[in-house]
Amino acid sequence: MGHPLRKVCILVALGTLACVLGLAGCSVPGDELDGATRVTQTGYPAKPDPDDFEAQEKLREDNPVNDAFLDGLAGFSYRSAAAVLAGDGGSAGRGEANENYSPISLYYALAMTRLGAAGDTADEIGAVLGGDDATTTAEQCGHLQNLLMAGNNADVRLANSVWLREGTEYRQGFIDAVAGNFSASLYTARFGSAGANEAMGNWIAEATEGTIAPQVETQEDMLLSILSALYFKSEWASPFETGATETGAFHAADGDVDASFMEQRLDKPREYRSTDAYTRASLGFADGSEMTFVLPAEGVDARALLADAEALEEAFTAEDTDEAYITYRVPKFSFDRSYGLIEALQRMGMSAAFDDRADFSSLSDADAYVSSVLQESHIGLDEYGVEAAAYTKVDIMEMSALPDPSVVGEFEFVLDRPFLYEIRSPQGAVLFVGLCGNPSAS
Repeated sequence: MGHPLRKVCILVALGTLACVLGLAGCSVPGDELDGATRVTQTGYPAKPDPDDFEAQEKLREDNPVNDAFLDGLAGFSYRSAAAVLAGDGGSAGRGEANENYSPISLYYALAMTRLGAAGDTADEIGAVLGGDDATTTAEQCGHLQNLLMAGNNADVRLANSVWLREGTEYRQGFIDAVAGNFSASLYTARFGSAGANEAMGNWIAEATEGTIAPQVETQEDMLLSILSALYFKSEWASPFETGATETGAFHAADGDVDASFMEQRLDKPREYRSTDAYTRASLGFADGSEMTFVLPAEGVDARALLADAEALEEAFTAEDTDEAYITYRVPKFSFDRSYGLIEALQRMGMSAAFDDRADFSSLSDADAYVSSVLQESHIGLDEYGVEAAAYTKVDIMEMSALPDPSVVGEFEFVLDRPFLYEIRSPQGAVLFVGLCGNPSAS
């Protein structure tokens, strides 16, 4: 027996609507969009008052996130960062010095894509993601998303949407899963039209607070498009004094450039790690998130470290640390990046989804394949904090369109040559991984 089909442009199952509408209402991307018809209304748990510890505890109890899921997400973060950012896979192939990639945005987009896949296609996506089966992964994604959205002291938003071709029938199980577990807004649109392109672009711009405003292009034979957008904005737990910022030399790979260096000495000891290969230290945000910086030793290529998933994970997570009163000298920077991700995913072992072997029979009756996986991102860092955003877009087309030691002392941490960074949520999810090779380049 096949999966039941239903016209999503008429109605989504009452169970899904009850699940989605049962959440506390709040403004979500795409409340009003021209060029597309919204099928579901999404919402997220209300933010507990910072002083309401009982409400905060209930939120955590209602949304348990297990260590196995977080470990799997972390492993995916470093494996995919190495595949996406190293060598020709990243901006280096285009002659650019800086990188900014969001593992969690890609993870959520792939986890939703997996729900529409079957057979070897689903198995390969699952192997790339790591961890649990598709249903458990979807549930855990939903719990983490609720915790991120309802956190205090920072603006963190992880928004999802699924765009369906007008008049096409889809499996009800897929619709229920993406709306119920991922709080995904569902839209029907006439792909290939200016209205659909503009509506999707507007949704992304709204979800990323205008930091990203892409020119989206759709095609008539698209079956579906999946979007996962992340927005992060938080103040440093200890902001830098603007009067202490000075111009200095940053030793980029192709020569020195001027950069604006922020400086501060924290009045409490902080952990750091120093090896023959790198030095690592972190700065905290007001919400409990952290930004960790890894400065390769002189003579060590930052991209070589970025290319090795195990070395990258070790650099960011190894626990053998020292403590000191750290003086930070960090360059201000702001830049945008974009990545086509199919080749990176193929290197990670996901291949069937991209050719005539693709099986998306859990999505619809149509023979279909993944034609595009794209991510665009932005990051800006200054004396007050960090603003970063990304979206990942997965397009699924009909097959007919297929082309072929511890001593507390003083420690100076000067980021004056190419360095790596990551931003991690209080729950331990890696939100962004990147490379600053030239802070003066935008």
